[in-house]
Amino acid sequence: MLASSGAGSQVSEDGSRFSFQLNPPLEIPQHAKNITVSAEAATVWWTVPNITNQNNTLSIVGPDLNDVLQTYSISLPQGLYDLSQVESAVHRALENQGAKSDPEPLISLLADDSTQKVIVRLNYANVQVFFGPSSPHKILGFVEGTTLSRPPTNNRAPFVAQFNQINSFLIHSSLVNQGLRVNNKYSSVIAQVLIDVAPGSQIVSKEFNPPRLEASNLRGKTDRVEFWLTDDKDRAVNTNGEIFTVRVSIRWTE
Repeated sequence: MLASSGAGSQVSEDGSRFSFQLNPPLEIPQHAKNITVSAEAATVWWTVPNITNQNNTLSIVGPDLNDVLQTYSISLPQGLYDLSQVESAVHRALENQGAKSDPEPLISLLADDSTQKVIVRLNYANVQVFFGPSSPHKILGFVEGTTLSRPPTNNRAPFVAQFNQINSFLIHSSLVNQGLRVNNKYSSVIAQVLIDVAPGSQIVSKEFNPPRLEASNLRGKTDRVEFWLTDDKDRAVNTNGEIFTVRVSIRWTE
């Protein structure tokens, strides 16, 4: 069975869950033994946002083109960002609002690779940055409510940056009752999809030896199946409008 969250499926608003009718139903004899399900391949787009309307605003005070202090409210579009992309989006928003950009923009975001922390450089003496409750403070490694001002010019975050909100994906299915055990928990997981591509790319996962998962619950007729996608912490993900698929094999002996 090739299952897809594309056409023909009933899909949740965030795109993480879909289901469809089987017509005719899947029929497995009552006397069947060793019924198993295995996920042999899957595709997931690595576009799950780490910036949403929950953490996308930033307040910056700094000079405009006439060196008059202004307060700029920055709102980042929802998307999957790395540090350089956050910096570029902030610079574009500041420029659109008439902030000073020559010889430098108001702020720069720098990576301290040795500590995995972010440095916010304030490029003018009177620049301030405020991290409110709906700011990307956690991703950048700062505490909510922090205000940055000079001195110092370079403000290192107290915590490690958290751009990698997701370490891997889990695909679940109603085809199994238990599925793969994740630590001490079962939640109908049939596959783990590792993130091995750049942001904005499609992950193509192919299992060389996929586990065959017990599925005695399929004995008899099954007329509807459901699949859902979560992160490694079992949280539903926002697929950002993209489709995910999984190819499964169902086996039994008679």
